Amino acid sequence: MYHSAYATISQLKQLCPLHSSIATCLNQLRHANIQFLNLGSLIVCPQQRCALFFYQRHLMEIQAFRI
Repeated sequence: MYHSAYATISQLKQLCPLHSSIATCLNQLRHANIQFLNLGSLIVCPQQRCALFFYQRHLMEIQAFRI
């Protein structure tokens, strides 16, 4: 498993490239056994410390955060 924030974002970007749909990203996250919280246009992955932002059902940004 990745340990740095950069590698985590890199992994998520591979699973969910920009402009991919919410459904595709959710399926990819499930397949990769990544826990997430689906808040509609925002998906939070707490273990990876990242949030995926969607607009009109398409991924616009993946952003790291600190806890």
